[in-house]
Amino acid sequence: MSWSLFKSNILRKTNPSSNNININDVANIWANEYDACVKRGNDLLNLETIQTGNLEVMKNLFRVALLKGLATPPGQSFSLPNEFSRGIIAYWAGATMSPFPIPLIPAPGTIQNIAVNSNIVTNVGVWPIYPPIKPAKKQEIMVNMFILAAAVHLFSIGGIIQTTSLYPAAPTPIPAPGVIIWTGYIIPPTITVPNPNFPSDDNSEPPTISKSDGTDGSLINSSNNNIDNDIDDDIDDVIDNTLPDDVISDEIIQDNLPDIVNQIKIGKNKCD
Repeated sequence: MSWSLFKSNILRKTNPSSNNININDVANIWANEYDACVKRGNDLLNLETIQTGNLEVMKNLFRVALLKGLATPPGQSFSLPNEFSRGIIAYWAGATMSPFPIPLIPAPGTIQNIAVNSNIVTNVGVWPIYPPIKPAKKQEIMVNMFILAAAVHLFSIGGIIQTTSLYPAAPTPIPAPGVIIWTGYIIPPTITVPNPNFPSDDNSEPPTISKSDGTDGSLINSSNNNIDNDIDDDIDDVIDNTLPDDVISDEIIQDNLPDIVNQIKIGKNKCD
């Protein structure tokens, strides 16, 4: 899935043993990889992707979060995924969505949409705040927790599409402005790439094909079982390695670690 590509790139590019990087580099890597990841996604209803987010603002706020982490004395509570939430919220504030494809579901009161005039994000969503993270032995633990929070956050994002749509009238429909409200954004478990066999002689080849993205040079098996196992492993890592022992309870896990396995399945089925 595309979050796996995000995770692989973050771990590879921010590895201090193989990269000579500073805080500015780390902030830029996180921001650029998040931007690239969400641009591989789309809203749940109309399948339109984000076109332009506030990338530079997100980079600056990520940099502030990293500096705050360095300045936090040992033993005091600090959660980098929670601090990163400010950058994520700023990224989505007033973000512009793509005008294509034209939504198939007509605007309320109309029979057909014929053009998209604007599509902007009006609801930046709610970031799930998790309990403070105790020091983790592996950077992967923190990346897993960020992905869990980011995936949940995307389901609360929403926006408004202003369309030119056809209203029923006699003898012919009348074009006029329409409004569509959407909620929910998802990163599909596959990515769309150009089909090298298009066009074919018999016109049987589609212009694009969907394939699992890769990590470490190999393709990810995107079957339901493997998706379940990947997410379950991430949740287990977060519970075992990042949450303080004295705050782990069934109630907190239920409230703070939503089960997004079913949500990812739903998104996968929509893409399929």
